[in-house]
This record gives sequence, C-alpha cells and structure tokens, in this order.
Amino acid sequence: MKTKAQHIALLAGLCLMAVSCTEEIVMDLPEGRKVPVVEGSLTDEYKRHEVILSYSSELYSSDFEMIPGAVVYAVNGDDTIWFYEQADNPGHYLTDSVAGKRRHWYHLEVNVEENTLFSRPIRMYADVKMPDNAEGIDSVGLLPKRDENDIPLVDDEAAVCVCPYFQTLADSSIVYNVELYLNGVRFKNRPSKLFQLFPMQGYAGYYFNGPEMLQDNIEIPVGIMNKSYLKEGDVVKVKLYSISKDYLYFLVGQKLAVGVNPAMGAFPAMFTNVFSNCDAIGWFSATSVIEGEGIYHESVFEE
Repeated sequence: MKTKAQHIALLAGLCLMAVSCTEEIVMDLPEGRKVPVVEGSLTDEYKRHEVILSYSSELYSSDFEMIPGAVVYAVNGDDTIWFYEQADNPGHYLTDSVAGKRRHWYHLEVNVEENTLFSRPIRMYADVKMPDNAEGIDSVGLLPKRDENDIPLVDDEAAVCVCPYFQTLADSSIVYNVELYLNGVRFKNRPSKLFQLFPMQGYAGYYFNGPEMLQDNIEIPVGIMNKSYLKEGDVVKVKLYSISKDYLYFLVGQKLAVGVNPAMGAFPAMFTNVFSNCDAIGWFSATSVIEGEGIYHESVFEE
C-alpha cells in the first residue's frame, strides 16, 4: 500500500530500473490491504487549511479512491475548527479562514459513517502541538556563493544564497521546513528536498546571520537559487515553518522512499501520527510560520 507521495517516488524508481535492464523482469508483488490515509495541516497563518482523505493505492495503480462524506474537525480547548468537504472536490476538506495558535494542542477528529472498507464507521484522530517560532524575519539577503578563496561567483549559472536575518528563539529543538517563493510563486529549483529541513541546533538564541553568529563573515543560507532564474527587481520570499521533531522524521522518511527497489526487500516503514479503530496512516501537522522578502539586484553579482 502506498500514499500519494510515496506512489510517485516509487514509480520514478521503477522507471529507472526499467530503462537500465537488458532483460524483461516480471515482479509478482503481493497486494497490500487498502487502508485510510489522512494528509492535513494547520498553521498560525490566517487562511483556509486542508485535510485530504483517501484510501491507500497499490504500487502500480495511478488511481486513488477518495473518502467523501466525513465529519472532520480540530479541537483546541473550547474552540472547534471545522473542515468542510468541497462539493467539487470530494475527499478534500477545507476550513474557513482561520489561524491556529502557537504552543497550543489540537485534537483532530475524523469520522466516516459510510465507507468502502467496513460495515462499521471509521474513526481516526491525531493530537499535535503547534511549535513556537520567532517573531518574524527582518530582511532577506540574496548574495552570491563564494568559492574556496572567498571570491564571489557571479557568472550566469552561479548560486544565489537566500539568507534571512532574524532573532532566533533560545530553543535548539526547532527545525524549519523552508519554502522559497519567486514573485509570489513557489520556487522548485532546489538541490534536494532535504535542503528544505534546517535545524536551529547551534544557532538558537543568536540573531541569525548577525555579526556575533557569522564565521569568516559569510552569511548562512537557508536556500539556494540558480542565478539564471532571476532578473533585476525580482522578489524572493522565504517562509520558515517551525515543525516538530516527529514531523521531521515523517518528511525524512518520505525522502528516503525515493528510488527504493521493491525487489531488494521491504519498503520503508510509514511514519504516522494518526490513530484509528482500524489500520490507518498519514500525518496531521500543526506548524507556526514566519516569512520575509528580499529583492534581487544584479549589481551584487557584478565582478
């Protein structure tokens, strides 16, 4: 059984196997049991948040059966946040515009009365605490990467280091999931997905990229962009999602699933924080977010 994220990664690995083999190989893999899958999140951003409900898919299937008709809500003390199913998108549940609260616990409840697996209702739930975060990002520098002789690299294919400046919390357990946006559109050109995960261990309590933190006067980037993607005046936004250590393990597990060869053994274990009255998997995350913007200037990259 696979979730959507693992399904795409595994198909990529199988395609690589297919083009590298000289003989046709037929693999007869046992079919797994279909189970419910929960994918959802809540942040402290004032916006609509989403929970997606589906059933797991077999390895070679490109179809995912969604789970409609569920009652979905998250409870924080006396406050209840409802997720409403979208009439034009079954299995997708959205809140009204709302913001979660840092350092608060949230209990997610998912109840499915009629389903295709059992004659009884399915009940799934998750308990998460939204991590704390810094107050905000003061500014973002877009600086050239330097070579081993501390000389800036300025050619058209040079790397642009995205360097935020902000006061960190004195909490070394904070891990940031990093997102970059170019002119309002999420930027996909990254060296690897793991580069998104940036731990604060060693930086906690410092003013990030401030004089007292820097070594050899070189700012520390949280992301890298290729210079060929940028032009004068472009706006680059950084969003730093403070995530729990458990969610970190979940994201790393998703990354390690890429290229796994099913003929060489079992698939990696699926991390989950979803509990149920049946076998269910997935993740419901609560994250706090800070963001800041920087403007790209060609003059910084002139020799």
